[in-house]
Amino acid sequence: MQRKVALSFLLVYLSLMSDRRDFLQGLAAASLLLPLSGFAAGEIKSRIRAPRLDKGDLVALTAPAGAIFNEESISKVTVALEAAGFRVQQGKTLQARYGYLAGKDEFRANELNALFKNKEVKAIMAMRGGWGCARLLHLLDFAAIERNPKIITGFSDITTLLLAIFQKTGLITFHGPVGNSSLGEFTMDHFLRIVSKGERAELKNPVEDAVQVITPGKARGILCGGNLTVICSLVGSGYLPDWKDKILFIEETDEEPYAVDRMLTQLKLAGILTQVKAVVFGKCTKCDPEEPEKSLTLQQVFDDHLRKIDVPVFTNSSFGHTRDKFTIPVGAEAEVDAATGIIRLLEVSVN
Repeated sequence: MQRKVALSFLLVYLSLMSDRRDFLQGLAAASLLLPLSGFAAGEIKSRIRAPRLDKGDLVALTAPAGAIFNEESISKVTVALEAAGFRVQQGKTLQARYGYLAGKDEFRANELNALFKNKEVKAIMAMRGGWGCARLLHLLDFAAIERNPKIITGFSDITTLLLAIFQKTGLITFHGPVGNSSLGEFTMDHFLRIVSKGERAELKNPVEDAVQVITPGKARGILCGGNLTVICSLVGSGYLPDWKDKILFIEETDEEPYAVDRMLTQLKLAGILTQVKAVVFGKCTKCDPEEPEKSLTLQQVFDDHLRKIDVPVFTNSSFGHTRDKFTIPVGAEAEVDAATGIIRLLEVSVN
């Protein structure tokens, strides 16, 4: 529509030229200006929101990555979601095995595509992360996902789906619980505040779990992020968003300081750290060095990389591989206050 308006204006302007030579010269000159009007290939899609999750709605459990070897976790999450007032559908991938994956790529992708097309399903919760989501990207029907926006939640390897879907469709996704993680009071409360109540929530750690301030300050931007390893693995793939003016949130687990150092270096070399408006690092669980006397500390790594980029930064926020976690909407506008360790959502994330 915007392009049609621009072209109509151009033709009206040219029609007012009395001289044919002026007309042709004006047409040629104007053609050079069109690419500057926001019509270039790869234009970022407008953001879209899924309908909010209401009591009685159907939540589908699926395993787009690793296989589920603990079947008790399926029962636990089903009970927890039903206790919260939702109906639950268990996908066939929950019982599938292909080595460490929950079935072959086509099988997992077909189930995810079908869940988005299913009008009865209102939310999709990944059962676990692990590895495997990147193997599905070329098989996903992003056009169908865009036509059928719905809540999708997860973390760890599910970061791949959250960022790719946001990038390709504009759909706001949710970095939140997976089925085999704890759905305790803190996690469930924050999940429902975002996806059911549609709150402009203030995400703040409990008093006993203080954040660590690297660089104080405030910044506004669009929230984008997830697992650090996964983000690094997608650099150059075309499935990551444009990082300009974004608030980057990242978390990690089971990686020593040298590995976190390497990955933050990659984000810097890729130009990501120099584009973002703020950085929030969540939990880095089990990230202690095996040989401390031969290693930098995690704090030294943060100081080397994050203190030098001159934007607000804080660490130890309550998301990632931790029992009590926030639900963070990927693609929503927020304000970060690093001095107080608060992520403040500035808009609702669901309709």
